[in-house]
Amino acid sequence: MAGRPKQPAAAHVANGNKSMLSKAEIEARQVAEDAIKPASDNVVCPTWLDAVGKKMWHSIMDELSAVDLITNVDVYALALACDAYSKYVKSSKDIKKDGLVLEHKNAIGAVNKVANPSVAIAQKYATQFKSYCSEFGLSPAARARLARPKDDDEDDEDDDLD
Repeated sequence: MAGRPKQPAAAHVANGNKSMLSKAEIEARQVAEDAIKPASDNVVCPTWLDAVGKKMWHSIMDELSAVDLITNVDVYALALACDAYSKYVKSSKDIKKDGLVLEHKNAIGAVNKVANPSVAIAQKYATQFKSYCSEFGLSPAARARLARPKDDDEDDEDDDLD
């Protein structure tokens, strides 16, 4: 059995240090984590995002920066999330304007009703945005998973892995 991945040192301590790591072990783990943490000195909004995407970028960045959860390597994933949001908004506006069903004139002149393609596009980008939000802890469920205390049975398993 592979077991759970190790927790960051701060999370381990916040959850009560049930493995009873010494101060030296906790400090050594923190030093190792800090050594591999990507820098956050170049977190800038990509220029290719449209106005809606940039607005979402700045909104999310305000929140993630406040809790030091964004680094240079996260820029790409956050940009994709903001782009997905922008495309969701655009397709939702198209649905509002044109409706859920469109009339289509076929080759022989008959009029058929067809689903608005913007519905599928909106669903696609809503799913993408939701997926990225989960990665960044931007939903109540994602935050709960990040902050959830471990069960005692899981802690016993963690003791062997630390």
